Amino acid sequence: MTAALVCAFIIAVVSAFHAREGAAASAPAPDGKAIFATKCAACHQVSGAGAGPYPPLNGNGAVTASDTSNLILTVLNGRSGPIQVNGKTFSGAMPAWKDHLSNDEIAAVLTYVRSAWMNRAAIVTAEQVTTARYPVALTGGQIFAAKCATCHQADGAGTSAYPPLNGNPHVAASDPTEMIATIVNGRSGALSVNGATFKGKMPSWKGQLSNADIAAVATYVRSAWTNKAPGVTEQQVAASGPSVLSTVGASIFASKCAACHGANGQGRGHGTFPALAGNSLVNNNDPAAAIELIEHGRSMMPSWKGQLSAGDIAAVVTFIRTAWGNKGGAVSEQDVMAAK
Repeated sequence: MTAALVCAFIIAVVSAFHAREGAAASAPAPDGKAIFATKCAACHQVSGAGAGPYPPLNGNGAVTASDTSNLILTVLNGRSGPIQVNGKTFSGAMPAWKDHLSNDEIAAVLTYVRSAWMNRAAIVTAEQVTTARYPVALTGGQIFAAKCATCHQADGAGTSAYPPLNGNPHVAASDPTEMIATIVNGRSGALSVNGATFKGKMPSWKGQLSNADIAAVATYVRSAWTNKAPGVTEQQVAASGPSVLSTVGASIFASKCAACHGANGQGRGHGTFPALAGNSLVNNNDPAAAIELIEHGRSMMPSWKGQLSAGDIAAVVTFIRTAWGNKGGAVSEQDVMAAK
């Protein structure tokens, strides 16, 4: 009797195990198209064409890149700040999905967008997402080699477009705030280093690298080659500098506006070119008039519509409304697009 009961118990346990195993095996794989429809289409559109401040996914080189690490990190961690896609600037914020979607679900939706519409890129696997979600900590030198050396060169010497980091006073400054803000927020426009001008665009690494990783790579470049500057902490990165929009706007102002309005916003030409610092139009609660003036021009002020994107105009208006003591506040790309 006892032996029969033991056998019956074993059979029941084995049967239950196989039943659970069968149920797991029969569970349907996540439907990437359905996930996209419920989580992503409101911003990026069912057609993948994007809308307003949200970039297209259809025909987007960052979506179909052979290296999927940045794409996966963007979905996991989100990102904010201007992004260039096919020559247009988009500034919509991408939320982080790491706490809302599983690795399988993220792999499914990315596989869908990489193969939908006109895209024809390889699948993304759950294993790739897992690796991105739980990365092995890298040293600053390893991060530099993987993310930075293509532009700035392994020896930190830079190229004709991208400035050197070796012997760069911005890099080796006693206060690393400006350097950290550049890594976090990116920058565009001409930059002068040691008497030479460089025009290569620096991408924003916010959302692509953790604060710890940015601290590590900043510490590396500040102490590598002939540089002998102190390290950077994760806390300094977390507290870093101005927003992407304002940083980009400062670069645009320096290259497009400062010749007339002055680098300090005080104007030039004995009133021919008005001061922007303390200017009532600039500081108005409603930025529409300032936006329209930049877009359409007036008298000796040229029209920048068609020469600057809506995102760039938003950036430069934000900069002049917050620089030199001005209190006008930030302007969005939607504000620019809504202006007459």
